Amino acid sequence: MHMVIGIVLHVTILSIVGYALLWTASKAEGIVALIGRLLGLWVFLLAILSVVAVVTAPMFGGKPFGIDMMHGHDHGGPGWAHHWGRDGDRDGDEDKTPGASTMAPAANPAPAKPAPAKP
Repeated sequence: MHMVIGIVLHVTILSIVGYALLWTASKAEGIVALIGRLLGLWVFLLAILSVVAVVTAPMFGGKPFGIDMMHGHDHGGPGWAHHWGRDGDRDGDEDKTPGASTMAPAANPAPAKPAPAKP
C-alpha cells in the first residue's frame, strides 16, 4: 500500500511540473517554446512510465520492470555497484585465500612403471 501512496504523490508532482512547463512553453516563442514543449512531454512520459512500473511490478516478482534495484540493500551487501574486496561480498569467495585457484585439482596421473627387480 505504501508504494501506491508514493506513486500517487510522484505522479501528481510530475504532472504539475509537466503542466507548468507546457503552459510556460505556450507563452514563449522560438527555440524556448520548443524546448519547453519537449521537457513538458518528457516529464509526462516519466509520470506514465512510473505508473506502468508500479502496475507491472507484481508480474516481475515485485521489482519494477524486473530490475533488482535494491539487491543486497537490506542484507548488507553491495547495491547496484560491485565493490571489489568489500566485506560482505556475495560472490561466495569471501573465505578463500588470495590467489587460490577456483579450478578443481588435476586428476592424479597414472603411476610410473616400477623399476625391474634385481636378480
